[in-house]
Amino acid sequence: MFGHERRSSQRIRAYRPVRLQKVNPTKVVETLTKDLSVGGLRCVSPTVFAVSADVHVDLTLSMGSEPITVSGRAAWFRTIAHSDQFELGIAFQSLSPETKRRLSAYLELLSEKTSEVPAGSIA
Repeated sequence: MFGHERRSSQRIRAYRPVRLQKVNPTKVVETLTKDLSVGGLRCVSPTVFAVSADVHVDLTLSMGSEPITVSGRAAWFRTIAHSDQFELGIAFQSLSPETKRRLSAYLELLSEKTSEVPAGSIA
């Protein structure tokens, strides 16, 4: 279905450090997220990721705290116009109850901070 939103959770704009490790072949990318949800993230990548590639994700929610570690899968991938960078969408494969709680609490906090922005302004 073209144009149908397939995400089951709302994305929140967030620029957080993330470390991605491709499983096969092994490659580590350290970058920033562009947005997050409990179901996945969007980030910038200097390297190509094949759609459906397994990815190990270490996501830092706040400085000084332990990163969230999850398994993911590259859901989509596209070139950023006029750049040698790419955008990458990663769907989380499974979250432990503790990881889901931490991520949900962080996203709720971000959502509260952006609640003063007029509706329709958040992508």
